[in-house]
Amino acid sequence: MGAAPRGEGREAAQARRETAADRREWAAMCRHVREPTMWGIPLRLFLAALALGLLLPLADRVLAPLTAYPPLDAGAVGSLLGIISGAMVTLAGLVFSALTAAMSLGVTALSVRISPVFQGDRVIQWGLGCFVGTFAYALLVALSIAMRGQAYRPWASTLVAVIITTGCGIMFIAVVVRVCRLLNPGGLLRHLAAEGPEASRYDPARFHTRAAELATGTAAGGHAVRRRRRTPRGDVVLAVNIPRLLDCEDAWGMRIELVPSLGTPVPVGGLLFRTSAPASRAQCRTLESVLAFGDVLSPASGPFGAIRAMVDIALKALSPAVNDPSRAVQALDEIEDILAELAPDIAAREALLAAHPDASVLRDWTRSWDDYVAAATDEIRQYGTGSVQIQRRLRALFDTLAAQCEPGQRGALAERRAALDRGLERWWADPLDRRLAGCADPQGLGRAAGTAEAPPA
Repeated sequence: MGAAPRGEGREAAQARRETAADRREWAAMCRHVREPTMWGIPLRLFLAALALGLLLPLADRVLAPLTAYPPLDAGAVGSLLGIISGAMVTLAGLVFSALTAAMSLGVTALSVRISPVFQGDRVIQWGLGCFVGTFAYALLVALSIAMRGQAYRPWASTLVAVIITTGCGIMFIAVVVRVCRLLNPGGLLRHLAAEGPEASRYDPARFHTRAAELATGTAAGGHAVRRRRRTPRGDVVLAVNIPRLLDCEDAWGMRIELVPSLGTPVPVGGLLFRTSAPASRAQCRTLESVLAFGDVLSPASGPFGAIRAMVDIALKALSPAVNDPSRAVQALDEIEDILAELAPDIAAREALLAAHPDASVLRDWTRSWDDYVAAATDEIRQYGTGSVQIQRRLRALFDTLAAQCEPGQRGALAERRAALDRGLERWWADPLDRRLAGCADPQGLGRAAGTAEAPPA
């Protein structure tokens, strides 16, 4: 698909569309969708601990003549700080070993999607940072005591060491609780379900509100602008900063065509834009900054990524090697909640698009209700044909959503429920199995008779 200015006679001196608030929000969204790393918080805490370890002994030395410090056995304090330093290194090693084992177990038993969850978890990052930082702080203070002798009374340094050691004990408990929670399938699914809607704060849709100002024409005989380098965020186009793109067109006096659609992976060297005039290297860099890249299947990218991560867990549970349909039912519980929350917003957006038939570009850049339902249920429906639990839970999901969503959204749900009905004779030879699989049950196998509610027409 292409995007180009609708009017050829727009003045180049037109006021800029991208405001300072837009630039800040765009930068925040790009940081949010970046691949999670464990460097940031631990490194900052480590550097802060180094600074404290250098400054507090200096403060003790300056304040000692001015304040009536009570006597303090500096040698005993130095020995205590050495013990604390060694204990923190041991704790950091234990947490790293436990985290590695937990990630390996989670990838094997749950899904490969669990690794970014552990990497980006703030509690785990703070725990590692506290342990390593306390080690560095205690080591520096103990070194300053050894250099200044028995006359040195490091009261402030010792008090801070006691406080941060207590905090490390609390953080150790928090890290253990968080790792256990993430290894619990139900807790992990709830975590993913919360992370997806939370990412809606960084929804790129607000940058697409000017899509109606674009048309689907092309830059005739255009010059190619290709992706120059791979970024740590990923390869999939998640958003387009349309105000910045329109500002570039006005400032440079050229027609710019966007080649990939949203959700399309673009490798290094892949085609991003066509321009009506040759673009300089600086202009190519600016055009590349108009696009936000990331992983569309990551929960950090929004509800769609959270849904896909939960579908991966459900499919792993339905594999012959695992054979745990109850876990897949848990995934469907959380998927149902996300779809129920999304239904009104999607209906309002689709109504807005219907009122603006010329916004064809914006329509191509949004996912419809049918897209969400297909991504959330189709694979589970196909791989769950041998499980009565899955069949019953899917029927209940379709019935519940059909009762809550707008009439125009019920077609996708009714179509999939009809597919389950058609498969009864094919998948189940025994009449009892057919009767059980044909009932809707929110618990999977909570009640043999299922629920009594009939789906809305």
